[in-house]
Amino acid sequence: MKQNKLCVPDFQALSKVQELCEIPQPYEQSAMMDSFFLEAMKQSVDWHQSRNPFYTKLLKINSIDSNDLNSIEDLQKLPYIHANFFKTHVVPTVSKEDVAITLTSSGTTGQKSQMFFDDWSIYSGRRMVDFVYDYYGWNTPDVKTNYIVSNYEPEVGSTRGTTNTSKFLTHYAPASDMFYLLRSNGRGGHEFDAFGAIEKLKKYEKEGLPVRVVGFPSFFYFVIKQMMDLGLPPLKLNPKSLVFTAGGWKGYADQQISKADFANLVEQQLGIPEQQCRDGYGSVEHSVPYIECPKHHLHVPIWSRAFIRDTKTHEVLGYNKPGFLCFVTPYITSVPAISVMMGDLAMLHPAEECSCGLKTPFIEILGRAGVSKNKSCAVSASELLKKENV
Repeated sequence: MKQNKLCVPDFQALSKVQELCEIPQPYEQSAMMDSFFLEAMKQSVDWHQSRNPFYTKLLKINSIDSNDLNSIEDLQKLPYIHANFFKTHVVPTVSKEDVAITLTSSGTTGQKSQMFFDDWSIYSGRRMVDFVYDYYGWNTPDVKTNYIVSNYEPEVGSTRGTTNTSKFLTHYAPASDMFYLLRSNGRGGHEFDAFGAIEKLKKYEKEGLPVRVVGFPSFFYFVIKQMMDLGLPPLKLNPKSLVFTAGGWKGYADQQISKADFANLVEQQLGIPEQQCRDGYGSVEHSVPYIECPKHHLHVPIWSRAFIRDTKTHEVLGYNKPGFLCFVTPYITSVPAISVMMGDLAMLHPAEECSCGLKTPFIEILGRAGVSKNKSCAVSASELLKKENV
């Protein structure tokens, strides 16, 4: 595989970045790991500062450079870029010739982000997913599997980040059959096919092969709900099946159910154990994978660090306090997205609050920040912040 020969664009300048990203234990926690991460971040800052005029100015305006980074806490000083910035600005660090792929965000609420990836950035991000799948035992190249893909059926030239991710997630087990919930209608659009999915699930039950569901949780939930509305009996899919959702509920937030309720529904209606129903978080602006543990918590992997910033002052908060979600990561070399503020409100929890045994903190996504008349697209920030007093 291409990942086996993966190398940073300039090993002399980015050796620590490569060293960090080659560590296959996604949730290792130690002082040595913090040291690896810090050194990699310093190299990444220098990389973008020396090659990207925009980032050079950003550091200068904020009077900071890599020499000011002497601890993990110092990474909070790095100027962050809001994810929305990439919807209106093109600021690649590498040349056009070095861009391997361009991906866009799902763009359900307006303009789409356009992110550029060189070979290292796209494939090292995918290798992180490899490491997590290996960790949980989901990489089964010898087990034929049927797929329900809760995403857009690919079209020639499609650049949707979510479609790209869902397609990538089907390579960990060889596909016997694959069914997309959002079918291409041949006219440049897609149509949701719940009834086709139900027939496929019945067929998959009879075949007995493991089934993997990947993609948006909303559309797969609608399939299950349609089964219940029709009075169909629950199915008993292979217990080694896996439901791995990501991408959020997008424009269907008004119909969203809790992760626990979703996992229980999957077990009751399809026979897939609830611990085999996992959710993930990520974006084209920050492609490090955050994948639920068996207790359904999004632990922070070793290739990034998470901070929560106050919604008014933007000061970094401690654990269990809601605010804007920010990530730092050294891995991306194509765009200076090494300190990014997401469009989500979240809380950071210490590892001890989860009983799964992982030693890294975990994030809790509270919802999309902002105010909207249509609450299916956004949730009032003030409403989400009420969670602070819960």
